[in-house]
Amino acid sequence: MASQSYSPYRDEPRSFRPQSETESYPGSTRLITPRQLQCLAWVQEGKSATDIGGILGLSGRTVEGHLIKLCGHLGVKTRIQAVVRARELGLIGQSQP
Repeated sequence: MASQSYSPYRDEPRSFRPQSETESYPGSTRLITPRQLQCLAWVQEGKSATDIGGILGLSGRTVEGHLIKLCGHLGVKTRIQAVVRARELGLIGQSQP
């Protein structure tokens, strides 16, 4: 009996699986919500999740959830990487000093 190797994408149709571990899903930026981009815009201003929650009328945990989901869509692991990637894709503009 052959053993199957573990894949975090095994429950998804093959057409939706990334070709490599570092590649994000094709067209995943279409799944980014305006609220996620609002949270990210405040992250680039140096605000914490709690600060962003106060500004947007959300809990800090909800903001963290938005940012985690956004990182997944962008194929990155950290908030800073998400800001850089979103700038590269033209999803957010440069921060104003």
